[in-house]
Amino acid sequence: MSHEDGYYRLEAEQGVLGAIMIASLNASTGMVDEILAQMTSGDFWHQDNAALFDVISDCYAQRMPVDSVTLGSIQRLLPSGALTLEYATNLCRNVPSAANWKSYAEQVKKWALVRQFRDLGQIVDSGVYDDLPADEILERCGSALADLRDLQSSGKGGYKRMSDVLPAVLDHMDDELNDKAPPKLSTGLVDLDKLIGFLRQKSMVVIGGRPGSGKTMLGLQIMNHVATRGRGVGLVVSLEMPGEQLTIRTIASLGGVDLRRMEEVKCLEQEEWDRIGVAAKKIKDAELYLLDTPGMTMPAIRSEALRLKREVGLDIMMIDYVQIVATDGKSQNRSDAVAKVSIAIMNLSRELAIPILVLAQLNRGPANRPNKKPQASDLKESGQIEQDADAVILVHYDRESEMGEQCVTELILDKGRHAEAGSCLVQRQGQYGRFVNFAGREPTQEEVEIGRPFAARQFKGARHE
Repeated sequence: MSHEDGYYRLEAEQGVLGAIMIASLNASTGMVDEILAQMTSGDFWHQDNAALFDVISDCYAQRMPVDSVTLGSIQRLLPSGALTLEYATNLCRNVPSAANWKSYAEQVKKWALVRQFRDLGQIVDSGVYDDLPADEILERCGSALADLRDLQSSGKGGYKRMSDVLPAVLDHMDDELNDKAPPKLSTGLVDLDKLIGFLRQKSMVVIGGRPGSGKTMLGLQIMNHVATRGRGVGLVVSLEMPGEQLTIRTIASLGGVDLRRMEEVKCLEQEEWDRIGVAAKKIKDAELYLLDTPGMTMPAIRSEALRLKREVGLDIMMIDYVQIVATDGKSQNRSDAVAKVSIAIMNLSRELAIPILVLAQLNRGPANRPNKKPQASDLKESGQIEQDADAVILVHYDRESEMGEQCVTELILDKGRHAEAGSCLVQRQGQYGRFVNFAGREPTQEEVEIGRPFAARQFKGARHE
C-alpha cells in the first residue's frame, strides 16, 4: 500500500456506494435519501468513487433507478478511464447488503477528517513557502479548523417532531413560574428592556446608527452591564476601535469620569482617581474579553468565539461593525459580501445560543427626511442585515434638534420578532460615554405633531446606577 492509499479505506467507500444501489434496487428510498443527505463527493478519496457518487446523485435527482445500467448511461467513463457500467456492477456485487451502510459512512467520514488535518499542515507549509506573514498563515489555519468543526458536526441535525421539543418548552415555562430559570439578560436601561423584552438567546440584535449617533456607546454599555452587573461572559469584537480605547471608554462609563479629562491625567483630582479605581476594580472582576484584530473574517471570529465558549463560557457577544468584517473577496459586489457576513452572524448566534449585538452603519437616507428619523431600510450596503436580524434598534440623535440639545436620544425598535415596533427615550451622557434612563417627561402626541416636543421646559440627565 502506497503512502497516499493510507489516507482512505477503499472497502468503506465502495460499501457506501454499493449500499445506495442495493437500497434503490429494494425501493428503500428513505435509506437512499438519508445516505445522500449525509455524504458528499468530497468525502471520498478515490477519484472514481467520488465521481460515481456524483453520478448517483444526478441519477437519483432525475428520479431514475440507481443501478449500473442507468449510471453508465449518464456517464460512460470514470476519471481513471474505467467503464462506469463495469465498475458499478463489480462494486455492487462485492457489497453483501445495505444494512451496514452507517458503519461504512462513518469510516469514510473519519478518513475525510484525517485528510483535512493533513491538509492543515500543508496550509502551513504552503504559507511558509510563499513567505506569508505568520498572522495570515494562522488565520488560514483558523478558517480550516472552523471547516473541520463543521465536518465533525454535519449529519447531527435533521427534522424532529414538535412533540419532541415540547417537554423542554414546558420545563422552561415551569422554571419561569417557580423562579428557577436563569435571569434574563438586561441591557441596563429600563425602558429599552421593556421595549425589546430583554436580550434573548440565539438572537441577532442589530444596533444601527449614523456616525456619531452613539451606537458603539450603546453596544459597549450593554456589554459592560452584562459583564459587571449580570456576571455574564462577554466578547467584544472591535474591528475599528483598538482595545485600549474601548477600555478607556469603559472606565469613563463605569466610573463616571469625563472622557476629556482622562486625556489629561496630570490634571485629574483625587476624586476622579478614586472613580477610576472603582471602575478598574469592576473591569478586573468582569469576564469581559476583547478581540480587536483588524481585518478579521467571520470564520476567524467564529473560531475565537467557539474557543472562548469552550474554555471560559460565553453569554453575549458584540461585533463592531458588520460592514467592515473582512470577506474572502469572491463576492462580486460589496452588498453580496455584507449579506454573507450577516448570514454567518445569524448562524453563529444560533450555534453559540447567545445574543449577538451587531453594530451597523446607516446610509444617508435619514438626513433627507424632515424628522431625520432612521428606518431599518437605511442599513448600509445590504438589506440582508434587516432580514436576518431578530431585532433592529436604531439610535436617533439629532444634535440640531431641540431634543438633541437636551442630550436626549431616541432608541427606535423598527423590527422585532418578539416585540412590537416602538421607541423609548434615553438620556445621553456623552462626557462619560454612556446613556442613562430618561429622567424627564415624554412628549405628548400634540407636542410631537407641532414639532416642538421640548418647548418651554428643560431636561437634566439624572444619574442612575
